[in-house]
Amino acid sequence: MTVAFEDFQPGETRSYGDYQFTAPEMIAFAQVYDAQPFHLDDEAARHTIFGGLAASGWHTCSALMRMNVDGLLRQSTCLAGIGVEDNRWLAPVRPGDRLSAQTTTLEKFDLRSRPDAGIVKFATSLRNQTGQDVLAQKHSILFGRRERLADPSPPANPARPAKRAELARVDDPLATLPENYAKVRVGAYADLGETHFSADFIKSYAEKFDPLPFHVDEEAGKAHLLGAMSAAGWQTASCWMRQFVAWRRKATGGDASSLASPGFSDMVWRKPVLVGDTIAFSTQIVAKRTTSKPGVGLVQNRNLGVNQRGEVAIEFVSTVFSPIV
Repeated sequence: MTVAFEDFQPGETRSYGDYQFTAPEMIAFAQVYDAQPFHLDDEAARHTIFGGLAASGWHTCSALMRMNVDGLLRQSTCLAGIGVEDNRWLAPVRPGDRLSAQTTTLEKFDLRSRPDAGIVKFATSLRNQTGQDVLAQKHSILFGRRERLADPSPPANPARPAKRAELARVDDPLATLPENYAKVRVGAYADLGETHFSADFIKSYAEKFDPLPFHVDEEAGKAHLLGAMSAAGWQTASCWMRQFVAWRRKATGGDASSLASPGFSDMVWRKPVLVGDTIAFSTQIVAKRTTSKPGVGLVQNRNLGVNQRGEVAIEFVSTVFSPIV
């Protein structure tokens, strides 16, 4: 039976997934999307905050997506991911870890603009084989309805997160580097670089982590509501990380140091990334503060991905631990 919007009930919980991480897979993902030492080399990782090889947080999110596809979305009327309200990486994922997921339906919304669809909001936790939570996430998905809404005028549509007010840009790209908390400047902005989304590149990710038809087959993409094969949202997000690490390496003149992140918030996929699109990524410092841990600050960035048509495809706010030296 195909699961449709009508079938979700607030308060219900489902458990699913059995995803095992291996060192070769973790390293392969990091080489493409998050080339920091603690994701690439066990010996180098021993001298970092993780004390050993750990999966990229973006890899963990991608694995959750694969579990969600296999456990629900492949047999559903899923039309698109809307965004992620909050994502927290709670503990490192190690080689050999087996993760399972538990998802609770929080609420659901009819849409005035789409009487054939609705939005469902979920809270998901990922746990390893010892029962330890490694990730907590709140996210929303657009599902097709089994029957069109009889009255297309419900009281209100759920609002997407509003676009944040523009912070005045400070022309000091090096001040976006989190390597030294004291040198980080609120308002500092940097263009990170571009990623071209070819059909092969889109498929290489989707076949592993999000194999819905409109991500892996060009003809299926043309038949989808987007009108073309599109990149998985988590691939777009991971490509921001790819460019951020590359920018840090270029700006510092060497390998990017390993800097951990507790998570991100307010991620919205505002436009689909279609086959042939080129996305330009950027970051801007929006806040910084010290923490209770000596020698460690926390830096907050607003991050964008803009396509060749000038449209914002993705935006989110990330946080990263920054050494106070």
